[in-house]
Amino acid sequence: MTFSNRNTAQLSKQAYDVLIIGGGISGAWLSLHCAQLGLKTALIDKGDYASQTSSSSSKLLHGGIRYLQQMQFGKVRESAMERAEYIYAAAHLSNAVPFAVPTYRDFQRSKFFLNCGMLAYRLLCIGENRVIGSKENYLPPIRSISAPQLNTICDLSNEAHTGGVVFYERHMLDSERMVLAIIQTAQDHHADTFNYVSAQHFLQSDDRITGVAAKDELTGETFSIQSKLVINAAGPWIDNLNQDLPRSASAPRINGFAVGSHIVTRQLSDHAIALTTKHQSDAKIDRGGRHVFIIPWRGFSLIGTSYDEIENPNGDLSIQADHVSQLLDAVNAGLPSAKLTRADLISGYSGLYPLQTDNIKRTVYQGSGEYQIIDHQVANGVEGLVTALGAKYTTGRKLSELTMKLVGSKLGMTKTPPRTKLRASQYQSLAEFSTAKVGQYSSSYSAATIQHLIMQYGSDLDAFFTYIADHPEWQRPISDDHLDLVGQIFWAVEKEQAVSLHDVLFHRTSLGLLGISTESIHAAAGHMSTILEWSDTQQELEINRVLKRLNSIEQALRPGNNDG
Repeated sequence: MTFSNRNTAQLSKQAYDVLIIGGGISGAWLSLHCAQLGLKTALIDKGDYASQTSSSSSKLLHGGIRYLQQMQFGKVRESAMERAEYIYAAAHLSNAVPFAVPTYRDFQRSKFFLNCGMLAYRLLCIGENRVIGSKENYLPPIRSISAPQLNTICDLSNEAHTGGVVFYERHMLDSERMVLAIIQTAQDHHADTFNYVSAQHFLQSDDRITGVAAKDELTGETFSIQSKLVINAAGPWIDNLNQDLPRSASAPRINGFAVGSHIVTRQLSDHAIALTTKHQSDAKIDRGGRHVFIIPWRGFSLIGTSYDEIENPNGDLSIQADHVSQLLDAVNAGLPSAKLTRADLISGYSGLYPLQTDNIKRTVYQGSGEYQIIDHQVANGVEGLVTALGAKYTTGRKLSELTMKLVGSKLGMTKTPPRTKLRASQYQSLAEFSTAKVGQYSSSYSAATIQHLIMQYGSDLDAFFTYIADHPEWQRPISDDHLDLVGQIFWAVEKEQAVSLHDVLFHRTSLGLLGISTESIHAAAGHMSTILEWSDTQQELEINRVLKRLNSIEQALRPGNNDG
């Protein structure tokens, strides 16, 4: 078995300035910021990039509007500014999606009260457009809609509502691709980044961390990685390593975990809809309960998030039947006209989130959005180690920015990383670029296919089409029901460090969540086998891993169906 463009041996042959553990959104930004400053940087992840919490959100670049209800005005502004930073860095990786919030006659849910909140929100977002830069990427204005207009968006004619308010968020086609773009940009700045390399334990000399004992999870090879500074950015799993530190009880630890699930179903609306549920909210100004969102995504609706607290972050994190029931009940209670049943469901997924509050209330969603940056020299007398833990995808860049201040103090640097466009964002106007590319390639591909690929590859689109130009089979769809092309499989292996069928179907294309057929899975495995030189046994293992996950999802969506 071979792995394209993979040379983990280089990790043990040099000393790094910074080693980052964790290839999610936080670790990705840290790798880019460190590399931008000229630090010799390495990043490792025990699995695929963004394969855990960073792939399991609602895929929103959230502007922080939920923090208004909690009276956390600083968090509102911070989230809005960070959303703007993502739009500036890679406009092609997200698009503006309208959110409809129904209003009612009672004061706290009235259109007047909600519009007052939206006015405050607009004031807190002043300066966002300056960060975004290009006027074409500004978010459309907030607007009120009448009751008949709301009913055309989502049929709530059975309720005595008064219409609603529509505001806009940015939604990613795939949250994994944003992480990948950040990591690839770090590579452009000479960072060494590897998926499927785990940190087994810290290397220690007296009270100083000098690196990690690492393992290549694909080959089983073990080796040491030396670094002046190690940053633990492993998300909910930071304590798997930190718990073995000297005087570990003196350092802050995660005090709880929650699993949040999403389901994918037929498209219920071309707007995102915020539904109030019966579950208690942590808001100081409460409109009636925690919200569930129905978001248009790739021709389907993405619905989330459920909420379930767990004690062990290392157990089974797959979506469960009760998570699905929680979401179905919320949708059918809040939008009865949907008449959503388990038969309508396409797929689903779950993600693990850290809870950082001291008093965990089982009925209250603990989305604090706070950071935890630990200098272990101060916390428990161990030099050479920093832990960086965030709570929200959107503020991952901010977490890195704050962590870099500590990194700079430890490594004797005063510079700060500059703002930068991510790889494949080399266009002046995304709209003009898209129009030009649709015209350029219209004789070979549909406009829908070209636009879809732009949302994944941006200004690398020409390079991708050149890559597949001499291979007619690569220019065909992976699945007849979707726009992704066979050539993307080969590109993912050669250009994006994908090493498994699961990587390609779940973290490079998301086809595994969109109802891909068994026949298409086998065909995709055959294509990967030609480039990775899999044996028949290995190819079967790759197929079975994907089918096992799909079967697990199916059992959660439709319990008792053992046909798989």
